[in-house]
Amino acid sequence: MKKAGKWVLSVVSKVLIIIAVVLLLPFAHSFFQKITSNINGEIIMQSKILEQKLASSKRLEVTTVEEEGILEAKTNVVILGTVGSTTIRYRYTASVGIDLSKVIMTIDSDRIVFFLPDIEILNDGIEALEINRHNLFSKAIEKSIETLLSEQRIKCREEYKTNQKYTDRTRQDTVAAFEETICQWLDSYGERQYQFEYLMQHDSKAEIATPFCI
Repeated sequence: MKKAGKWVLSVVSKVLIIIAVVLLLPFAHSFFQKITSNINGEIIMQSKILEQKLASSKRLEVTTVEEEGILEAKTNVVILGTVGSTTIRYRYTASVGIDLSKVIMTIDSDRIVFFLPDIEILNDGIEALEINRHNLFSKAIEKSIETLLSEQRIKCREEYKTNQKYTDRTRQDTVAAFEETICQWLDSYGERQYQFEYLMQHDSKAEIATPFCI
């Protein structure tokens, strides 16, 4: 008798649970839709704000480069040999970062995905710290100081690119600087209910979807 009573109680409990689930399912579905709708609305609104900010901000500096070196230029004559030389101690500086107008942004159900462009030299310059010239006769130097520095500036720029100084650390710094910037733009909107995801455009694993458009 006790076993039969327990069995009936178990059956009744399961039936009540099923009924409760069936009754609450529409409310749960409505609640989930409301949350999803709120998140999607937030993503769409804030992605429009971000797109406008990205288009107007143009550039984001990630790091700076400062290098010093010595360049030497000689003027040689077939019979006389070296008739003039210029030695310049110089300082090369560069601003390295990304062009924000090249950022591609896509939206998903619970996140905004940013495809960041390659890091590039946004601005650079070179200055002479010390100059020494030695001439056997006047006008022995073929090139002016300005020309020599301009050529060295190009060499420094190409050397920076060739040496592949776009390391994982630089990529991490890029993402960190970019995230800090966009979070400042959205700071007045309070805590986000969605996520940000960052990928580099040149990364073979990055599949760029159709960009978000207003």
